[in-house]
Amino acid sequence: MSESPSRRSFLQSSVAVGAAAFAVPSVLAANANEKLNVGLIGCGNRGKALIREVLKLKHNVVAICDIAEFRLNDVAKIVALTEQKAPAKEYAEFRKLLECEGLDAVVIATPDHHHRDMLIAAVDAGKDAYIEKPLSKLIEEGREMIEAVRKAKRIVQVGNQRHSGPHWRRCRDVIESNDFGNLVFAKVWDTRNWVKHDPFAVPESFTKDQEKQIDWAAFLGKAPKREFNANRYWSWRWYWDYAGGLMTDIGAHQLDIVQWLGGIDAPKSVMAHGGRYHFKHWETPDVLSGTWDYGAFAATFHVEFINGADGVGATFYGTKQTLVADADKEIRLYNTTEKITPDTEPKEVWKVESETPLHVKNWLECCKSRKEPNSPVELGHKVVVAAHLANLSYRSGKRVYWDSDRQEVIGG
Repeated sequence: MSESPSRRSFLQSSVAVGAAAFAVPSVLAANANEKLNVGLIGCGNRGKALIREVLKLKHNVVAICDIAEFRLNDVAKIVALTEQKAPAKEYAEFRKLLECEGLDAVVIATPDHHHRDMLIAAVDAGKDAYIEKPLSKLIEEGREMIEAVRKAKRIVQVGNQRHSGPHWRRCRDVIESNDFGNLVFAKVWDTRNWVKHDPFAVPESFTKDQEKQIDWAAFLGKAPKREFNANRYWSWRWYWDYAGGLMTDIGAHQLDIVQWLGGIDAPKSVMAHGGRYHFKHWETPDVLSGTWDYGAFAATFHVEFINGADGVGATFYGTKQTLVADADKEIRLYNTTEKITPDTEPKEVWKVESETPLHVKNWLECCKSRKEPNSPVELGHKVVVAAHLANLSYRSGKRVYWDSDRQEVIGG
């Protein structure tokens, strides 16, 4: 099955008008100032969010792909409600989408265990790509993806969108300054209350008819063969077969700012602890903490989706100053290393900007300019390696040591 078996009724009237749009040559082969022809692989929540940003920037969404027909319907409606005249072609198999005539670039927003094969196939087909974080499910996959991207000479942005936040670039300048002193410790966290509402739980509206529309074999791919399970489909992030749980899913952001702002690419070692204390249908831990030794400084990351009291944030401790980030609001610089109280006046305060729109914009601009994007494939690999090492530590119960030159685990 390569293309959706039936055209949705709300699109029927526009097919004849828009058909010619799909015969145009690639924008990259014509005029770099024109709109890009973009495809979407993976029409879930994140895929919808990313493709909306592409549409806001007035580029063409010419093809969409998902293994569930009802999710294709959702994105087709989003495209149909824009100024774009032609509907997006619909595919159930991503390799068929990559054959779509005139396609310049693709957004890949699928479960992690599909990332390697989909990215390599996309760049081998001559397409630029935006691939959601985390880059890989396994460390060795990242190395293969880097090799393929560089061989194909394509523009690839990994969805570590912190790297497009100007507020974090300003933090980097502060930490590099003499006024900050030496960074000795970084603490990052992400806490949320999903007990009240779990956005990745099986929806109450999920029907038997929708279940029949899912190509379960395609969802599994190379993962172990199992009978259909609604929790595994909707909550795939929390199953080892398909992803790395909270550590890779959220650590891809928080460990990114640790390594970026700390000016270092990889840890020397990591130790992680946690467990599954509330969400019993998860396989991966719902509470997890890790400690990384980066040589020049140490870092901790705590993540749990049971109690959201602390929100999302970071603190960077220097020998002269302290940087505190409320990731949903603002960043404060204190000219002190003493205890910070409500009465302590910050030296500087700056706002946090929405990062996803900036990250998608940067990628699309780089697709046309052929410049490196803010989060190239090598960066995505370096960040997720730190998260993968933490999962290895958690699952083995041992401290894990990393040789960044050899790209190998050397102990633990």
